[in-house]
Amino acid sequence: MIKGVGIDLVENKRIKRLYDTYGLKFASKILGTAELNEFNKSNDKIGYLSKRFASKEALSKAIGIGLYREGLSPKLIEITHNDNGKPYFKENAILKNVMKKYLVNSFSLSISDTSDYSTAVVISE
Repeated sequence: MIKGVGIDLVENKRIKRLYDTYGLKFASKILGTAELNEFNKSNDKIGYLSKRFASKEALSKAIGIGLYREGLSPKLIEITHNDNGKPYFKENAILKNVMKKYLVNSFSLSISDTSDYSTAVVISE
């Protein structure tokens, strides 16, 4: 049963301005440890940051609480990919606690981007 749907759209130039101003300090506020390692190897740093930010914001909307509530900060939400490249949220203790509290069993994540925008849709079940 669907519990919630979250969507977020990010203008990539907004993320570029933040990254140009704050550099790695900005990236480390929204990326987890494994994501930072991927980010450092990425050829499209702005695209990487934009897609991750949109995904994490969409997750918080699908739960219905928003970021920075219930201990749900962007850097604690990590995204990885299965063998086919499908993105998914890596569960950790904080995310599991939030899921339990809001009766969410799982998430589906879809990410898309163009040169100007990045978007993500999350369905919570």
